[in-house]
Amino acid sequence: MTRDEDFLRRWDDERAFYAAWGKMISLKVQEQLAPMIAPVRPDYFLRTAVLPRTKDSQKLVEKAFYRNKNYKNPYEDITDKVGTRFVVLLGTDVRTVETALASMDDWDFCKDRDYEEEQKKNPLQFAYAALHYVVRPKHDIEFEGVWIPADTPCEVQIKTLLQHAYSELTHDTIYKPQIEATPAMHRNAAKAMALLEATNDYFEKVAEDVNEALTSVRQMTAELSSVYRDAVGFDPKPTVLEGLLLSAYENGAASEYVHQIEEMLKEKPFIIDSIKGRIGEKNPLFSQPSVLLVYLLISQSPKKAKAKWPLTLREMEPLLNDFGESIH
Repeated sequence: MTRDEDFLRRWDDERAFYAAWGKMISLKVQEQLAPMIAPVRPDYFLRTAVLPRTKDSQKLVEKAFYRNKNYKNPYEDITDKVGTRFVVLLGTDVRTVETALASMDDWDFCKDRDYEEEQKKNPLQFAYAALHYVVRPKHDIEFEGVWIPADTPCEVQIKTLLQHAYSELTHDTIYKPQIEATPAMHRNAAKAMALLEATNDYFEKVAEDVNEALTSVRQMTAELSSVYRDAVGFDPKPTVLEGLLLSAYENGAASEYVHQIEEMLKEKPFIIDSIKGRIGEKNPLFSQPSVLLVYLLISQSPKKAKAKWPLTLREMEPLLNDFGESIH
């Protein structure tokens, strides 16, 4: 058996537990991430699907023996036999995913590459930027019926959508040797990376401005969600409708609106029953925490509430009917 055949035989024997390890990391990080970014879901926060992949057999052999890597022990030294990546929108989001990765107790991890450290050392250089970790289980671990040996490596990349686009353009093409040898291509790649870095800075500033503008609205949603959860007994599910309702009614709410809603629900418990009934009918309006604010304003002035309603009046009819009112 040749060197290459022996290498591939071992890879064929072990590929299954490497694949399981990549899948476990992908799922566990998303689970850990969920409460950190709530109410945003991980499948929205992460801009591409998290799909762990094992290395192609031919590429693995090439990396081990034909690319001048000078590995002492090629099979053990190659740490990206399986890899997974988390792609986010902003640079600040990268650190959120990193925190989720670092919070797990079942594995050890080390940075294989940290673009921020590289930028500090070479501030005038613009090159590929992303976080690369190598993650290994501390002990033998079972996942979905597969035993994963301790110290099995998985490369985890955490990058922005812009960094991902850059890496897709420049990494692992069949022309990579020519790209490395062409100064003009190097120069254009560096200019592209500089532009992407500047664009991320602008994105961060826009996000900061948006967050500042939405602070009061998010605070209202949080307060209304707490009242909704306690009164209705279900978790609210704010969507775009929440934003529409709050944009219409937030200015009409008194400073003591939370107390007023709590008193209203004590005096008119039928509202809670109505909300539960409409949830059962799959009406999304009644899963919005701001529906409580709409009820409050209807109870105070149906005419003003109708005037501010941001959707069709037909959609408001059930709320009005609960107070003996109508759109007519």
